[in-house]
Amino acid sequence: MIKVLYDIEQLLSAKGKETGICRVSLEVLKELNQRPDYEVYPLVTIKDKGAAEYLKNKGLESLVGRIVYLPYLKKTTKCYNWRQKIKSALLMRCLGERYKREIDKYDEYISIFSPISGIVYDSHVHTKIFVHDLIPIKFPEFISAKFAVKYKKWMAGMKVDEVFCISHSTRKDFLAERPDYDERKVKVVYLAADAKFKPTSSPDIREKYGIKTKKYFLAVSELTERKNFEHLVKAFLRFLNESKAEDVSLAIIGVKRAGYEALNRLVAEQKSHQDKIVLTGFVADEDMAALYSQAEVFIYPSLYEGFGLPVLEAMQCGTAVVCSDNSSLPEVGGDAVQYISGHDEAETARVLSELYYNNTLKEKLKIQGLERAKYFSWKRSVDEIFK
Repeated sequence: MIKVLYDIEQLLSAKGKETGICRVSLEVLKELNQRPDYEVYPLVTIKDKGAAEYLKNKGLESLVGRIVYLPYLKKTTKCYNWRQKIKSALLMRCLGERYKREIDKYDEYISIFSPISGIVYDSHVHTKIFVHDLIPIKFPEFISAKFAVKYKKWMAGMKVDEVFCISHSTRKDFLAERPDYDERKVKVVYLAADAKFKPTSSPDIREKYGIKTKKYFLAVSELTERKNFEHLVKAFLRFLNESKAEDVSLAIIGVKRAGYEALNRLVAEQKSHQDKIVLTGFVADEDMAALYSQAEVFIYPSLYEGFGLPVLEAMQCGTAVVCSDNSSLPEVGGDAVQYISGHDEAETARVLSELYYNNTLKEKLKIQGLERAKYFSWKRSVDEIFK
């Protein structure tokens, strides 16, 4: 029996609203927990934020009795100024030996995102970590300067036994940043979409989220500059003006990141078509499959991705997909999506018009997307992690 210490700090911080990295962490945990040869121990590295209740709510009651509490372990990873360095050093001295003895009871230590403490590195446990993207290093303009500095220091100090990148694109970026790393230790593990993302019908879903037209284009992601939704809104308005279509809206699902106001301002400025642009905010998972399934087209004009999970979720729901042709997105979409540059509003408007009017093309993309989505599964992902 292989005993796995699994860091769930990201999950507890999400407070039940798993998106992006948190969704990955939960799905890997669920899949791993089904493996008879592995015994999973959820690790809490901060003050307990209701780990037992969280696991019960996610159908993981069997893990409650295995929760491992190592409070303040996370604090030992924070060394970005002199105060943090002093505090980290004191914690390492006070907790190091005791925590190492505890960690040595396990065979593997997995972090889906969080930095790994030096205490863990000093133990005998085999360490594994996911690298989702290198946005803070490649595109620091998209995040806070403070986090960019933290991320670069974290990346420079990483010394795990195995690094799992979620695409070949991310692996290439990681090795460019860390050319000293043994390439054999840097592997690609694709993500997957939850089984609940499937063709779904819900007659009331449009009304529930304020979509007033019979048809709608859909976009899904956290609302940040990198997701390029301003470009999408401008392209959509161009499509409306050129096509004179009256029965279609643009619905954008996602939570706005603090400080990002440009999209809201752009929508508020519209006089003639403001009611055709719907910003829903956060949408619970139980409604997402229906919103994907009933959309005319799913559009993802992102400027850079580590993977692009919404593209896969949309394909798995049987929705025609349009996405940017950069970074990891061609690895996810393959030949089953329509690609755009994400920089040319006229091009994006033309593609929207083509799919709006060409049902044959739209149906072809739906069929190809459903087939493409079968390639990805959490079982395959976890098989790769523990190969």
